[in-house]
Amino acid sequence: MLWKASAPSNIALIKYMGKLDSGAGNLATNPSLSMTISAFRTSVEIENSTESEDRWELLAGSTPLRAESAKRFLDFFTRIKKEQEVSGAFVVRSGNNFPSDAGLASSASSFAALTMAACQAFASLKGTAPLPLENQAMISRTGSGSSCRSFFGPWCAWEGSKIGTVPSKLPALVDLVAVLDTGYKKISSSEAHKRVQSSPLFEGRPLRAQQRITALKAALANGDYRMTSEISWAELWDMHSLFHTSDVPFFYLSPLSMTVLRWSEDRWEKKGHGPIATVDAGPNVHLLVPESEKAMFRSELEAIPGVQVLESPA
Repeated sequence: MLWKASAPSNIALIKYMGKLDSGAGNLATNPSLSMTISAFRTSVEIENSTESEDRWELLAGSTPLRAESAKRFLDFFTRIKKEQEVSGAFVVRSGNNFPSDAGLASSASSFAALTMAACQAFASLKGTAPLPLENQAMISRTGSGSSCRSFFGPWCAWEGSKIGTVPSKLPALVDLVAVLDTGYKKISSSEAHKRVQSSPLFEGRPLRAQQRITALKAALANGDYRMTSEISWAELWDMHSLFHTSDVPFFYLSPLSMTVLRWSEDRWEKKGHGPIATVDAGPNVHLLVPESEKAMFRSELEAIPGVQVLESPA
């Protein structure tokens, strides 16, 4: 039999960075809030196999994964298969329609899609009803923390054991991603979670994130675009400051990342209107803009030498 699922990526405005444990639970040191990126997706297929062990394959036409990422992906499937008391071997195929391991939250969409397909397969084989989405999200979180936010949208908050949709009165937004480097990042997100806790700035990090998520929920509820941008801007620099002050320091932002961020800052200062800017653990800059204004913003971005733009609605 063959089971299929697809899940979107997401971009956090309040970041998940730092874990309370180093095990499979992925318990975050602070709450996070993200926007679902519906067009950036991972597709997963699971099929019965006559082999003795589970095996992973890349879906045709998809961007490749690093060997360690593919192993982590398959190990997670094998673990949840055992937890669900399902026997037999399977071939697991997956692929993204956007760059992998490049700071575009490919692990979020990958583990969400894998969990969806696995839960569908296991329920079918056991003759039971599929688990509710909230339960699937919690399972997915143990493989990739940020993946739990890909089950809900367009805005989703992850706060401890609670994961769910956040109401918003903002206009429909589009994510214009200034793709500056599609290569594999040198420091994985998992390694970054460990290193940031050595930063002298980490001590107050959970409180700062909690204050910002409270403010961001209010801004979304009120449809306050400018306040949303200001909160996202502060959070972006908070997270990257943790990277820069860790022992040993590490960097994701490139000179071109800084050029795009300066453009965003200048636009707000000179025109009183700009994008909601954020950057994950990578050099590529996400710029959330009203759908009605995407052509204008895209044109300005593409005028910056070296910038390639990917576009996705929420």
